[in-house]
Amino acid sequence: MVEQNDDHNDHDHQDEHKEFSSTSSFIANRHQDAHKEKLGVAITSIVASACLAIFKIVIGFSTNSLGILSEAFHSGLDVIAALMTLYAIRMIMRPPDLKYTYGYAKVENISSLSEIILLFAVAGWIFYEGIDRILFKGIQPEITLFSFIIMFVSIGIDFGRSRVLYRTARKYGSQALEADALHFKTDMITSSIVIVGLFLVLLFHIPKADAYAALIVAGMIIYTSLGLGRRTLDVLLDKAPKGAYQRVLEAVSGLDGVERAHDIRIRKMGSETFVDMHIEVPRTSTHDKAHKVATSVEEKVRGVLPASDVLVHVDATESASETITDRIRLVAAETEGIKNVHSIYLSKITPASRSPESVKERVTSTDLKNNLSDLHEIKRGSILHVYLDVQMDRDLDLKTAHGIIDSFEKRLKEVVPELRDITTHMETESSEYVSIGTEKKATISYLERIRSAALSIDGVVDCKDIGVVYVNDEQHITLSIKIKSTPEKTINTIEDAHRLATNVQNLVMKQTGASRVIVHTEPD
Repeated sequence: MVEQNDDHNDHDHQDEHKEFSSTSSFIANRHQDAHKEKLGVAITSIVASACLAIFKIVIGFSTNSLGILSEAFHSGLDVIAALMTLYAIRMIMRPPDLKYTYGYAKVENISSLSEIILLFAVAGWIFYEGIDRILFKGIQPEITLFSFIIMFVSIGIDFGRSRVLYRTARKYGSQALEADALHFKTDMITSSIVIVGLFLVLLFHIPKADAYAALIVAGMIIYTSLGLGRRTLDVLLDKAPKGAYQRVLEAVSGLDGVERAHDIRIRKMGSETFVDMHIEVPRTSTHDKAHKVATSVEEKVRGVLPASDVLVHVDATESASETITDRIRLVAAETEGIKNVHSIYLSKITPASRSPESVKERVTSTDLKNNLSDLHEIKRGSILHVYLDVQMDRDLDLKTAHGIIDSFEKRLKEVVPELRDITTHMETESSEYVSIGTEKKATISYLERIRSAALSIDGVVDCKDIGVVYVNDEQHITLSIKIKSTPEKTINTIEDAHRLATNVQNLVMKQTGASRVIVHTEPD
C-alpha cells in the first residue's frame, strides 16, 4: 500500500510539474510572440520613414519649400527614432540579471525621451529658419505637382503606420511604439498644414505662407511632444500610475489578518507594475499564518493591478486584543534557552498591601481573556504577581539555567510593567521521543467497570471507545464520553467540560489503578 501511495504521489508531482512547465512555456511563447510583433512593426516603420524622408528631402531642396523640408527633417528624425525604438525593443527582450534585477524595460522610456529631445531640436531649427524667411529673406518656393503628391502619399502612409503602431503599443504597453505612433499622427497633421501652405503659395501667390506653415508644423511638434515627454518622465521618475495607490489601499484594508497597510510604493516598468508594501499583522500570529496573510494581500493587489509584481513585507505589531499571557509567551519565545512556558497564573496585589504576607486575588489567564473590565483595570495600574512553569533544556547546568530565568524575568517586567512579582518553576522540556505502547484487549467486565464509573458522574450520558494500553509497564486508559447539562449541573463552556472530564479521569484512575486516563468529551 505504501508503494502504491508513493507511486500515486509521484504521478501527482509529475502532473504538477508538467502543468507548471506547460504554463511557463505558454507564458514564454507569449512574450516571444509579443517581441516578434513589436520588432516587425518597428522595422516596417523604419523602412517607411526612410523612403519618405529621402523623397521629401529631394523635392524640398528642388522646390526650395521650407514646409516640405521641415517635413523631410521630421521624417528623417522618425528614422532615427524608429532605429532607437528597434534597439529598445531588442534590449527589453533580455531577461532580468544580477546587474539589472528589474530588467531592461526602462530602455524604452529612455528611447522615447531621446526621440522627444530630437523632435525639440528639429522644431527649434524650423522656428529659426521660418522666422528668418518671414523677416529677413524673400525666398520664393517653386510649387510642382510632385510637391503635392509626396505630401498626400506621406499622409496615407502615416495614417496606416499610426494605426498599426497605436494598436501594438496599447496591446503590449510599449511606450516607445506609442511615441512612434504619436510622431506619425503628428506627421499627418503637419503634412496637411504644409499642403495648405503650398496651395496658398500656388493659388494666391503668398510666398511667406510656406514659412508660416513650417512654423505651425514646429508648434505642433512641440505641443504633441510635451504630453508624451511628461508621461515618459513620470515613468523614469517612478511616478505611481493615477489612482493606483488608492486602489491598492482599498483592496487590502479590512482584509482578515491585516491590521494596517503602509509604505506602499508603486512604479511602472514597461507593461509591468511593481508594488512594494508593508502590512502589520498581530505579533501573536504564527509564521505560517503571517505568510498566508501576505499571500492573500498579493492576490488582492494583482486583482486591482493586473500584470503586477507584488512584494509584501510583514511587520509584527502589538494588537489591541493582545493579553498579558500573550506577551508572556512572546517574551519566552524570544528568550534563548527557554523551550516553553505553561500553567500561567496571575494574582492581583492590592495597592494597600505590599508585604509578602499580603492576600492576593487569583486571576487565571482565562479570566483575563474573557473579562475585559478586569483587563482594562490591569492596564490602568494594577499590580500583579505571575507564577508559571518554564521548560528548559535538560542538559543545562543550574547556574546557567538560573541566569536565563533572571534575564527572562527582567525582560518580562520591561514588557509587562504591571508585573511586580514573578515566580518561575523550572522544569525540563517534554521528551521529543514518543513512547509506543501495546494495546491489549480487556475483559468485558473490566470495560464495564470503566464505563459504569464514567456514567456515575453527573452530566455524563454515554461512554464508548474504551481502550487499554500498556506503556513501559504502565496502564493507560482512553475513552470518549458524551455530556449534557442536567438540572443539577450546567455544562456550557470548555472549562465546564474540562472539569467534568477531570472528575471522570480521577474516578477511573481510583477504581482501576491506571497510571494515566485520557478522556475525550463530546456534546450529546
